[in-house]
Amino acid sequence: MIARAFGRWRRRLGRGWLQAHRAVQGLRRAAPAGAFRILLLHDVPTDRREALDRLLRHVMEHHGIIDPDTATAWLAGQRLPAAGGQTPFLLSFDDGFESQAIVAREILDRHGMKAVFFVCPGLVDLAQERQHETIARFIFEGQVRASDLPADMTLASWATLEALRSSGHVIGSHALQHRRLSLLAGEERRREIVGAAEVLAKRLGDAVEWFAHPFGDLASIDQESYEVIAACYAFGCSGIRGLNRPGTHPLGLLREELDLGAPFEYQQLVLEGGLDLRYMARARRLRTLLPRGAAVARSTTE
Repeated sequence: MIARAFGRWRRRLGRGWLQAHRAVQGLRRAAPAGAFRILLLHDVPTDRREALDRLLRHVMEHHGIIDPDTATAWLAGQRLPAAGGQTPFLLSFDDGFESQAIVAREILDRHGMKAVFFVCPGLVDLAQERQHETIARFIFEGQVRASDLPADMTLASWATLEALRSSGHVIGSHALQHRRLSLLAGEERRREIVGAAEVLAKRLGDAVEWFAHPFGDLASIDQESYEVIAACYAFGCSGIRGLNRPGTHPLGLLREELDLGAPFEYQQLVLEGGLDLRYMARARRLRTLLPRGAAVARSTTE
C-alpha cells in the first residue's frame, strides 16, 4: 500500500521532475555514440492502446526506434546507424499476452516497428479456462486473485507466436513458467532456463538468442542462474533501468519499464533517463552477477 501511494505521488510530480531533469541534462555531456535504451511493456488492454500509439509516435519522433536485428548487430560490435544525437529505443514485451500480438498487428506493424516478445513456453498450451488461475499464480506470483484479472487478459497461442515471428518480430525466452530463478537450483533451474529455449526452438524452428529473467529485479537473479543463461543465450535483459552503452554486457541489458496509464510527463521522464540515477546502484550490482568470461558489447566507433 505504501509503495503504491509513493508511486502515485511520484507520478503527480512528473511534470516538475521532468523540467528539472531536462535542466540538469542540459549541463551534461550527450550519451555516447551507439548507446540505446530498451522499452519494457507488459499487457496492453484495449483502453491503453491509444496511449501506446501516442507513446510510440513520440518515441519515433524524439528518440528513434531500432529493430532487434540492429540491436543484435550492435551487440556483436557493429555501429548503430546515426541517430542525430538521439538515443533510440528497442521495443520489448514480457509475459506473452495475447494483447501484445494485437498491438503488434494494429500499431507496431503500421509504424514499421519490430519488437522482442519474451514468452513463457511452459504456459502457452494451457486451456483457456485455466489461464487466469495460472497468470495470477506465476506471472503475478499470487499478488492478485484470478477473479480480479480482466476477462480479456489471456496468453498468446503457438499460432499467434508463429505469426509474430513470420511478421519479423523476435520471440525470446522469459523462462519456462515464469518462476523466480533465484529460488531454484540444480535441475529445476536448468529446466526453467534451458528447457524454455529447447521448447521454443522445437516449436518455432530457430534457436532462441534472447532471454529476460522473470520479475526483472536483482532479487530474482543470481550468479548461478547467469552461468546457465550464458551457456544457452546470447543476450539477456533485466528490468533495471538505465542506458545500454558501448561496453554493456550483452547478458546484462537494462530496460525502461513503462506504465501506459501513467501521466505523459512521467512517461517522458522515463524515456529521457530521468530515473537512471535512482537505479545506478542496482545496475552496478547487476554487473557483479554477470559471467566474466562472456563477451561484452562493444562499439566500432571507439
